[in-house]
Amino acid sequence: MAKRLLELFERRIALQVSSSESQREAVGPQTGRTGGDIANPGLQLGHLTGRQVMGLSIASFVPAVGLAQVPAYLAAYSGRSSWLAMAASVVAFTLIGLFITVFARRFIGTGSLYSYIRHAFGSWSTLVIAAAMIPGYIVAIMSLIVGVGVFFGSFLVSVGVANAAGPGIQLLIYVLATLVAMTIAYRGIDLSVRSSVILTVISLPVMLVITIATAFSGNVDLAGQFSLNDFTLNSFLQGLAIGSAYFIGFEGSAALGAETKNPNRNIPRAIIVIPVGIGLFYLAGTVIQVPTLVSAADKLALGISPNAVLAEAAGVGFLSNVSDLVLAVAIFASLIGFFNYGSRVVASAASDGLLPSSLVKVNKLHKSPGAAIAFIGVPSLIGPALLLWLTPASPLEINGYIATLLVYFWVIPYFLICIGGAILLNRTKGSRSFIVNVGAALASATVLWLYLNGIINPGPAPLNALPYVMIGTFVVFLIALVVSIRSKEKKRVPAQR
Repeated sequence: MAKRLLELFERRIALQVSSSESQREAVGPQTGRTGGDIANPGLQLGHLTGRQVMGLSIASFVPAVGLAQVPAYLAAYSGRSSWLAMAASVVAFTLIGLFITVFARRFIGTGSLYSYIRHAFGSWSTLVIAAAMIPGYIVAIMSLIVGVGVFFGSFLVSVGVANAAGPGIQLLIYVLATLVAMTIAYRGIDLSVRSSVILTVISLPVMLVITIATAFSGNVDLAGQFSLNDFTLNSFLQGLAIGSAYFIGFEGSAALGAETKNPNRNIPRAIIVIPVGIGLFYLAGTVIQVPTLVSAADKLALGISPNAVLAEAAGVGFLSNVSDLVLAVAIFASLIGFFNYGSRVVASAASDGLLPSSLVKVNKLHKSPGAAIAFIGVPSLIGPALLLWLTPASPLEINGYIATLLVYFWVIPYFLICIGGAILLNRTKGSRSFIVNVGAALASATVLWLYLNGIINPGPAPLNALPYVMIGTFVVFLIALVVSIRSKEKKRVPAQR
């Protein structure tokens, strides 16, 4: 039965390819089939420059927020040895990025990893990755929406709005952030890029000033950090999981392949800049900030934000309140990017028959997949709103739950893409197979650890249930996608007769 289903799925893609031959000739080579992925000619094909796609990629990974959070979370688990865990995370995700670029240098897609994976494993793998990535993007956007609420609410509290962390104001922030980000994404990729990059440029200087001031405060203590006196394997592995979590979704720019000029060059660069460029940025921030954060553990335990602790210790306390505002702005910039990435993945899956065909539609004026944007936007807003009103958890706690769940959804796609990248390389470069296979083993083991860590080192409820929530959601989506394919095939076969 499973074999028959895959045959039907492959035949459907073949039919789509056949029916689009004349369309591809009319709109140019970048709109053609790239191993089963057909770019929608309604998009702005071959439009984005390398700088634009690079800018959106960096903006989507909120360097200001990472600089404010990564060292703090690492310090809590790995102490002064945090730099080693962060360095390992950078290496691991650079390897993952290299395996993703194996596909990005060869194929042009609109569905990111979903589009790539079939070149290594065939059609069954697209079902598996779609079942993880579609809910994964919804959860990612949920996390960003709540993140905007957490930081903007904190800023409002600092200026005298006492109930800004309450359900009423938080829900208002969620609604406004979601609707504005969806509107920007709907109005087109150019507006999305400009908005995200400008907001990122605005948000970054405050955390840079705080970090640089910390570096000159005399408390960096390189000797103490490099001595590894507090190193333990358990704390290192915990830190590895935390550091790695901040790279989840870093390959999102691959969804813009068909809309990018010279995508086989520009998309790999936009992907690898995150683990290499942003990763080293986080590593430097970790080395600079961790000694101060470790020394101020009692203040952090009282609920004072890490950026406020650092600002006060470095003599720039006047930036502590405004830092919450700029971090909210930075997360909003990322929200715009993820609406663009996620909507293209959804539209690509819909074009293959996994989702309703209406999700393929592109607005003629703005050349954006409006239906797909709404498809991921509506549940992304409803989810946090329900958690806010139906649970006693604070917005910060809710954000922690959602962000943890997000990590689990990317385990399957990253695991498969690492193995798939090795398969592609081994097909063409057999003499380098040992190096390739070792790299694939290290990268896939790191990804697998992200999931196993949640089981081996479970947090308090409901964190301990989230690995199983992911599996349950994945299975539900997988079944739904299979049913969708079978239903459409049953309708198509009688029509042909």
